[in-house]
Formats: sequence, structure tokens, C-alpha cells
Amino acid sequence: MISNKHVPILYFFLGFGIFMFTRLSKLFPSIGMAILIAPIFILRFIRTQPAKKGIWLTLLGFVLSMNIALWGLFELDEAWMTISFGLIRSTLLAIIWFLPFMLDRLIYPKFKNFGVWSTLIFPILTTAIFFLSTLEGPFDDGAGTISSFGYGTFEFIQVRSLFGVWILVFIHSWLFSIVNYLWENRFKWEKTRKLATIYAGVLLLVFLFGAVKTTSYFSPKPDTVKIAAVVLIPEDGEVVPMSSIFNSRTTSPFEKTMTQISELTKEAAENEAKIVSFQEYAMVIEEEEEDRLREKYKEIAKENNIFLSITYAYFPKEGKGANKHLLINGNGKILLDYTKRYLLGMGPFGESGVFNKGPETIQSTETPYGKIGITICRDMGFPSYLRQAAKSDVDIMLSPSYDWPKSPAPWYLTSTIENGFSFVRPTYNGYSYAADYHGNELAHMVWDETGEGILYSNVPVSGIKVLYPVLGDVLGWLCVVAMLVFIGLRFFKKEWDTSDKAIP
Repeated sequence: MISNKHVPILYFFLGFGIFMFTRLSKLFPSIGMAILIAPIFILRFIRTQPAKKGIWLTLLGFVLSMNIALWGLFELDEAWMTISFGLIRSTLLAIIWFLPFMLDRLIYPKFKNFGVWSTLIFPILTTAIFFLSTLEGPFDDGAGTISSFGYGTFEFIQVRSLFGVWILVFIHSWLFSIVNYLWENRFKWEKTRKLATIYAGVLLLVFLFGAVKTTSYFSPKPDTVKIAAVVLIPEDGEVVPMSSIFNSRTTSPFEKTMTQISELTKEAAENEAKIVSFQEYAMVIEEEEEDRLREKYKEIAKENNIFLSITYAYFPKEGKGANKHLLINGNGKILLDYTKRYLLGMGPFGESGVFNKGPETIQSTETPYGKIGITICRDMGFPSYLRQAAKSDVDIMLSPSYDWPKSPAPWYLTSTIENGFSFVRPTYNGYSYAADYHGNELAHMVWDETGEGILYSNVPVSGIKVLYPVLGDVLGWLCVVAMLVFIGLRFFKKEWDTSDKAIP
């Protein structure tokens, strides 16, 4: 039997122990349902501790669990760089996760007598913090700040089409708050019945909305286009680490790689693909080779009479280069010329150390196969940025990627739901896939399980209209405003009790 004084210790280890299974990790398997369990115990722990003690221990818990779970995830050329980058990145990520728990501990005791309304404090704080953290970085959805909150059934996650991923962040974090409210009231039905009924009603409405939205009546079977997602598989099977590209400015063997691209494009075209999209960093070159490379790309598109979505990166003799994505039509004309906006890395580490970021504009163009937009990898992790494409009525988004570390799952698949477009992601060292506008996976290819490196999928040529591009991040901003009001009331309402006591 565990004594009462040891119960908080159990909350602490359960919460942060389970939390490590919510991460993409080399040490722990990623378990989707863990996000529905871990925060409940963490919130229970911090609320049952005196404020200062609980806040510092919760910060320690997040820092330790995040650094342990993510240890060695990003391997750089030097051990000290791997350790430094990992510690900095993991600790910053831990602080983002910690902030809503800290604010809740300071604010919730002042409102805990407001009954059902008090349960809205934690979801408001959580949604506001994560929303603000993704406006510019340093982390995105796919990197782990909000990707875990995307957990749910196919019908359940369709609600993203109304308010973006923020509605899932809110609903899930409301669950954590509700369970703790029930806990504080000893799960007495007469005190908790109203709240349980309200939350169950919300869940029912969300499920019904998703079920209706995905019926054939509202989503008739569309015309499709065959798209080939192509990944360049090394002959020796050895992955070229992204870090070596950045640190040593490694370039591709020009003729050999161009021949490989040409042959794979020809094969895809012979298999009736109308659009061929290559991985991120299909070629890495010196700046003086750029004109020659672009001419070769145009020749390949023209020779095969296909739309070619192809990438390259270049290094200048001095300063920073760029990470590029071109869309070329069957006449050899460059329709779109895009530079990656959200670079992976921080300061001198990663892409940000060697490339300039592009303008904050998603490019798109009309084609016989619908309106096509292009981005690159991490750009897909920023909901506010992606909304540009939805506002422009993009039907198909092509976003080549080069995963670092290797991705075991389709991180950005559900971003199609909130934007109403289909999505194709050819991925080096990871999980390539195509998804439709409902988040249905149409086809996938695992990097180390493929032979030739070509994934074919029949992708809808028309997207659908959804409300998120119209409503925008209204839920995120409303939560930010509410958070500021709560903070103001907490620290400036002097007549309120500011004791450090724990919540039983």
C-alpha cells in the first residue's frame, strides 16, 4: 500500500515516464495513446504540490524526460555538436511543454471554485502556448510540439477542417483538466455529472461531424491523376546524413546523379505517371552549376512530357546558399521556383547555418491536373503558413522531404484535413506517402523497404472547401487573449489569495 506522502512521487514518475512514449525516440517506441494519459498525471502532480516546489519539479521532469527520450536523435559529425544541439533543442522543447502546466498551477487555484468553468483554464493555456510556439518556430508540428495532439480516430480528427489542429489541442487538454477536476471532487457523480455530460456531448458532436463530412454524399469520388514520388536510393544502401551535407558542404556527383534522375523519371513516365516529384536534396551543387542543372531538369521534363517537381540545393563560394524546389511542365518551362521558408536547425546548426530562408509565400499554378502548390519538408509543419495554399484553392500540394532523423510515420498527413488539398511527400530516409483531403493515406513507401524508390498513387485533382482557411487561427488567438486575461487577473487582483498551498 502506497502512503499518501508517496502518492505525488507516483504521479511524477507515471506522468513523465509515460510522456517519453509520446516522442519520436531512439530509446522508446512512440505510442499514440500516451498523450491522453501522461499529462493527466503531470497535471495532478503539479497541482498537489506547493506552487514553488511543484513548478520546479515539473520543469525538472520535462527537461529530464525530453532529453532522455530525444537523446541522440539528431546525430551530427562531432560528438560535442550532437550533445550540444540535442541538449539545447530538447530543453527548449521541454520549456514549451512546461509553460502551460506552470501557468495553470499559478492561475487555477484562484478559479477552482468556479466549477465547470475552471476546467477551461488548462486547455486555454495549452492551446495558447503551443499556438504561439508555432508561429515562427523553433519547433513545428512534425518536430513534436503539437503532432502528438493529432491523436484520434479518422472521424474525430476531421474537426481540424473547422479550427485547425488547435481544436484537437484544446479538446485533448480539456480532457486532462476534466479528469483532474473529477479527481479533486473524489469522482462523486453528483458533483461531476454536469461536466461529464458536457464533454461527452462535445465528443459526440465532433464524431458526428467527421462521420457526415466523410460520407460519399459530401465527398463524391473525384477524378485522379497518377503521381510518382521518387526517392534516390544509394547503391550501397548507406544513408547520407543531412549533417554531413551541411558541415562539409558535400555536393552530388553531377553526371551520375543526373543520369539517375533521368532514368527514374523515364520509368515513371512509362508507367503513365503525369506528375513526377523527387525527394528534397535531389541534387546538391556549387552555385556556379545552377544554370546548367536547371537546363538539364527542363530537358528531362520535356523529353518525358510530364510535370516535374524537382529539388536542389546550392552552396556559394561565400555566404549562404538556398534549398530550392522547381515545378516544370512538359514543355520544359519552369512554372514555380520556390525556396524553402522554414529551415531545420538553430543558429549555426543545420540548414539555418548554410542556407538563406525563402520568402513567406507558397507558390501555386493551374495545371490540367488541378492547381498545384509546392513547399519543402518542414514548411508543412506551420499551420498559419500552409493556410495560404488553402486560400489559393490549391488542389494538390507537393512537398519533398529529407528526414533527419528517419521518420517512422507520416507526420504531416492530417494537415490535408484543415486545408482541403491532397498531399504527396517523397521522403529520403523516411516514410513517403500520398494522402487525400480527408487525411486518407492513398499509398506509402518505407525508405529501407523499397527497391527502385518509386511510389505511385492516384491523387484527386480537385480539393474540397473547408472552413479553417476562412476562420483561420481564431481559436488560437482567442486562447492567447484569454490567457493574458487570466495572467492579468492572477497577478494584479491583489485582494485574491496568493498562497502557495497545494490543491488536495
